[in-house]
Amino acid sequence: MCKRKMGHVFPELICIYQCSERSSEQLRVLKILTDKFLPHISFAEKEQTFFSQTLPRVITLFDELADKLSQQAGGLSSQNTELQAALRNTIQSQVQLLEVLVNIVHHVCTLEETLTLASIHSLSLAAFHVLKNTFSHCKDSETLYSGHLHLVADLLQSLFKEAYSLQKCFMELLDRIVLESANATGDDIACMVIVVHNVLKICPVISKMDHALHANTWKFLIKISVKHRKLIETKLPHNELVAGLCEVILYSFNSCLQLAEQVNQPAGMGNANTTDCKLFQKTMKLCRFFVNTLVHYVKLLFFRPFVEMVLQDNQGEFMECGRILI
Repeated sequence: MCKRKMGHVFPELICIYQCSERSSEQLRVLKILTDKFLPHISFAEKEQTFFSQTLPRVITLFDELADKLSQQAGGLSSQNTELQAALRNTIQSQVQLLEVLVNIVHHVCTLEETLTLASIHSLSLAAFHVLKNTFSHCKDSETLYSGHLHLVADLLQSLFKEAYSLQKCFMELLDRIVLESANATGDDIACMVIVVHNVLKICPVISKMDHALHANTWKFLIKISVKHRKLIETKLPHNELVAGLCEVILYSFNSCLQLAEQVNQPAGMGNANTTDCKLFQKTMKLCRFFVNTLVHYVKLLFFRPFVEMVLQDNQGEFMECGRILI
């Protein structure tokens, strides 16, 4: 049915979506477009026909909702039920926007076609923008809501959960991107470098929010940097990557030292001491992960090319030594 109506109904819905000034109306139409029409658009046309026509407005709508929250959150109180309801509706709208993005990413992940950054350009921009700003909002929520966080905590938890899901599936999507030396253009390379920069911007925002998310984000960041290093290594922000990892390692190490002091407190603390011990072990594993990640990154991007050059020039004499170094 929707496939037959693509010719006239789809353009009308796009027009309604782009021209409407009501967020509820935009969300309603966006869901219809995503659920009913997106699956019937060929992969080659998705960017031009759907993503570029809908997702820039998602960014604008999300920012408008975020601005509304920032302006009104300071007045939140249990007595002001009208404002409380308005704020909750605004956060719920953001949750719904994230749900739409998750559904879009899941849809693209099911496709078997070869993915390039050009084919998901608008989707990439929207996903990164919404992710970074959602995590930032959740991170600053305690300050933003002035001691009344409990009145919206359930919705903020849902917001974070959807952002977590979006990042997970979006990273899986980006991992499928094909960037071949023979066919890659300057724009393709520049877009991949932008992806690295955008992931790097998310890392400090989530560093103290969720350890697993933070570790997995760094893991993905190093993975794509190494995966496409032949094309992008001269343009990568190596200083920022190394400095970021060093900062995380230092923070984790200091946390380990603080927890070690608590663990070494005299016995008799009961469950508290056991909890501190488990937290210490978890933090130590996290610290070790980041150290290994840094070593892996530096080794592959800096020392390996040098070793390969030495091996090529002195294949017989240094082969065994080179194998050990690598």
